Amino acid sequence: MAEAEAPPNPNRNSAFATAFRGYDQAQVDEYVKKLSDELVAAAKHRDEASASVAELTKALSYAQTELADAKAALTRMVEDPAGPAAMTERVKTMMQLAEDEIAELRAKAEQEAAATREAADSYADKTRQKAQEEAERLAEEAKQRRDALDKEAEERRTTQARETEEELAAKRAEAEQAAEELRREAEQRADTMIAEAERKLADAEQKRTEALELREKVADRLAASHIALREAIDRLGPEPESELEQEPESEKQPA
Repeated sequence: MAEAEAPPNPNRNSAFATAFRGYDQAQVDEYVKKLSDELVAAAKHRDEASASVAELTKALSYAQTELADAKAALTRMVEDPAGPAAMTERVKTMMQLAEDEIAELRAKAEQEAAATREAADSYADKTRQKAQEEAERLAEEAKQRRDALDKEAEERRTTQARETEEELAAKRAEAEQAAEELRREAEQRADTMIAEAERKLADAEQKRTEALELREKVADRLAASHIALREAIDRLGPEPESELEQEPESEKQPA
């Protein structure tokens, strides 16, 4: 059987570039990913070793089955009175050799499996320990860097406090002035809009009054025309149709 492959070396160059308020997050994530990949590789290596042990165990079981069959066949040959005695001794020797070979195969398989499992477990433990130590180191360095940056920022804030306050006061005054100008402009626009609305309302009221007056005049004229028409009809007398309706009735009376 081929020897177990050596697990990958967990040692890596762990120098990271520093960024604002700590290390570069992308590099830290990449390093952690590498450690995770190595842990996965260790687990895979261990699983392959377990599979190899299972295959050896299966082969051993198969060899034991063949040995049992051979023993049974040889036993039948030995018990055969017709077989020569020399063959019996030879068969015993072959059986002993087969048992020795199987025992050697079993010992080798167990030794190889134990070595592979031990190497995989050792690599996994070392990788986990390395990852833990590296994570703790990074956390401590990041904390120190963060503390230094906080201290530097505090010093800058203390130094620039007065200038910042004056700048804020100037900006506040500028903002108040701009707000006042906007307020005055808004009031002017509002006054203009109100005046325009009042003018339009007055025009509309005047037009409504004129319309009412015109309607009253038209109504008066219509009423006067109606009265004049009725008076003209009354002066004309009854309508011709009434006279025509009375004439046939007079013709029907006997002479």
